[in-house]
Amino acid sequence: MLANGHGVTSLTESQSSEALKNFLNNLRAGEVRAGRVISVEDRQTLMELEGFPGRGKALVRIPRGDLTRTAIGHPSEAVSIGQQLTFEVIAVDWQRECVWASTAACEDPALRAFLLGLRRGAPHAGQVQSVHDFGVFVNLDGEPADQCTGFIRGPELSWRRIDHPADAVTAGQRGVGGIIDVDNRRGQVQLSLEALQEDPLVPFADQTGMVTTGQAIEVIPSGAFVCIADGVEGLVRITQFGDEPIEHPDQVVSEGDEITVRIVEIDLVRRRTLSATDLSQNGKRSS
Repeated sequence: MLANGHGVTSLTESQSSEALKNFLNNLRAGEVRAGRVISVEDRQTLMELEGFPGRGKALVRIPRGDLTRTAIGHPSEAVSIGQQLTFEVIAVDWQRECVWASTAACEDPALRAFLLGLRRGAPHAGQVQSVHDFGVFVNLDGEPADQCTGFIRGPELSWRRIDHPADAVTAGQRGVGGIIDVDNRRGQVQLSLEALQEDPLVPFADQTGMVTTGQAIEVIPSGAFVCIADGVEGLVRITQFGDEPIEHPDQVVSEGDEITVRIVEIDLVRRRTLSATDLSQNGKRSS
């Protein structure tokens, strides 16, 4: 017998725990396993993982959001005790000695096969299904007929500043986007139109000190954003609008004004351009 803080633990129990640890150590995130439902709760469903040779059970925990992609009121509407299910391993929880999993990732074999065949960074064609404030849904070529797996967030639609995704694409339009993420659990593919287009800021990488003209497109308390080329904006800070201090940039510039600026810094990693300007000739304030 082995002593512990609450009594004693038999050698058999210790060996069983070690067997469970060894069994869990062989599991890998992304692999597909099978199990039997033993409990259906509001926040999670518990399963007994098949294949564990030791005494006791190897538990699988399935969060409610990973049980199914179908809208349900309670998990019992989707599964029942004793039901055999396949699932994708999400992670091994060593503290609880259990497996976190997703049955949603395996409920549609055709969809899963399609998603597993995609590669991050690769281009993929599709047709815009619908355009919304928050982004664009795209029917991807090759996906199951009853699915719409592609999605493009607003910032990934264009290097240019746009007010609404409809300014960049329209329903029914075909195009090619770069795959930036594949989510088997949600059945969604994140795309980017920017990823397949040259960053318009790159040609300006060695242009520090260049003087050019641009249009003020947004005036904020700390400065003004000036578009110096299609898809390239520079921030003119409030302290850079001449020698005399001002309380707000709108004292010297308005949206739509054409102003002359000098590029003082370019950060390709953060995609930021800083500019300085003198409005003595083309702003509101005279010298």
